[in-house]
Amino acid sequence: MYDDLFLFIKVAHIGSFTKAAKELNIYQSTISRRIVSLEQSLGIKLIVRTANHFELTAQGQQLFESLNGQEASIQNKIYSALENREQVFGELKVMLPRTLTLKIITPRLPEFMNRYPKLKLRILHQNHEINLQKDNFDFAIVWNLPDQQAQKVKLIHRANIVSFCTPQYVEKYGLLNDIKDINKHNILVLLRDHGEIFNRISLHHTKTNQSDTITINSRIFTNSYAHNIELVNTGEYISTAFDSLVKKDIANGRYIKVLQDYTFDTFDFYMLKRVEDDYRINIFADFIEECFKDFNN
Repeated sequence: MYDDLFLFIKVAHIGSFTKAAKELNIYQSTISRRIVSLEQSLGIKLIVRTANHFELTAQGQQLFESLNGQEASIQNKIYSALENREQVFGELKVMLPRTLTLKIITPRLPEFMNRYPKLKLRILHQNHEINLQKDNFDFAIVWNLPDQQAQKVKLIHRANIVSFCTPQYVEKYGLLNDIKDINKHNILVLLRDHGEIFNRISLHHTKTNQSDTITINSRIFTNSYAHNIELVNTGEYISTAFDSLVKKDIANGRYIKVLQDYTFDTFDFYMLKRVEDDYRINIFADFIEECFKDFNN
């Protein structure tokens, strides 16, 4: 009954069975069946629906107004009373960065899903600013401090950039170790999601303490780390990446770090939560923090 009650609140908030079915990724017929089941359990009519019309009854409107925004509080009380992971149900809509979380979070997702077998995750891997309320996300990790300061924000990771190539590249083109030679090499440049070329980089020389900003003249621009790696593996290109993605491959000799005397700008990633006291969001946030803590250690 509780699950159907939360579904009713969601449908009433959206105001459409069709939009609710699309948003929740379930069939309209399933929504209809569960609303009817809830009405039978409560002994009242909640929604009047025709082919082209959707309206709450007076009792439905009263129930919606009483419970709207209280889902998290109700669920928290249920979880706290039962102290049973199998009672953590529902779905979280999550946005994670395309590449940063590839080695830090993705391999550990089965561990989280096994802890909470009735919880569902809908994960979109994207890199852009987001308003959790407006875009209807429960949780996100974003690059750079978001403009929407009303959202719950926490710095979760400071990522370092490294540049690298294969030993075969070094044999053929030599090792890049001076920024004066950077445009003599074949370097892949990243595109942001909206297509902006990200080819100006700032570097700091660790021995001279000199900082420089340079523009890379590349012939290939992509927004895909996976495709960049395949291009690097041909032995024809240098690429950059978050150190979390390639540090093991650099350590075992598969890749060679270039510009070894330089450090790049760091990138700050922030964790956003739509609701601070939602038990489901909090346990996922705790899991994410655990992943980053273990990785950093």
